[in-house]
Amino acid sequence: MSAFGDDETILKLNNPELDRKMGGLPLPSLTLVEGANDSGKTIIIQQIAYGALVAKKKVLYITTEDTAKGLVNNMERLNWNIIDHYLTGRFKVTTMNTMNMNWTEEVSKYYLIALTNFIKQRGSKYDIVIIDSLTHLLTHASDNDVMEFFSTCRYIVDQMGQTFVMSMHPYAINQELLVRLRTFCDGHLILEIKSFRDRTALTINVAKLKGATRNVSETISFEVSPAYGIKILPFSSTKG
Repeated sequence: MSAFGDDETILKLNNPELDRKMGGLPLPSLTLVEGANDSGKTIIIQQIAYGALVAKKKVLYITTEDTAKGLVNNMERLNWNIIDHYLTGRFKVTTMNTMNMNWTEEVSKYYLIALTNFIKQRGSKYDIVIIDSLTHLLTHASDNDVMEFFSTCRYIVDQMGQTFVMSMHPYAINQELLVRLRTFCDGHLILEIKSFRDRTALTINVAKLKGATRNVSETISFEVSPAYGIKILPFSSTKG
């Protein structure tokens, strides 16, 4: 069965329960994944990457939080067989060093320009471009530089047909700027850690998902299984 299901403009994530709840990711599109530490941002983004690889898409994964070896090993441990895709170049992992930097507005501007140029020059042959995460680059950047970066990504989506998935922490930008950025985005997923009765779960609030096959009216609860990856839990809450 195709990972697109019946509609090749929708990318299924190769997780039946998650696909049933979310309806997949529109292609091409620009999606922002927002969440605090340990809220599941990376596992969700890796699930999207795996779904894309199963769908025979080429994926460029830019990580600021891991090494290429560490990322591939983590995905393999979840029984996501991506090593062949990695060895054949269909799954390219690039590490962007952002740790221990003396971040200023000028440094942030330089990194955002460098990242934009890298995507334009090296990323054009990939169907999906993933950035996990943008937090360090955005936290000290000016609003204009952030808007310029997202505007460029939007242009690439519209003109080149590539799909972007990017993560960040909620403190990276102010709420007013986030509202403006959402106009560039087709998707906005908000991940949180919540308590349901006597247990804690990770949750996905689909704040925006243009072109999805279904309207998501509930917060999706999940946990991470060491042997399986994302496991949807049988309780949820209606979005207010």
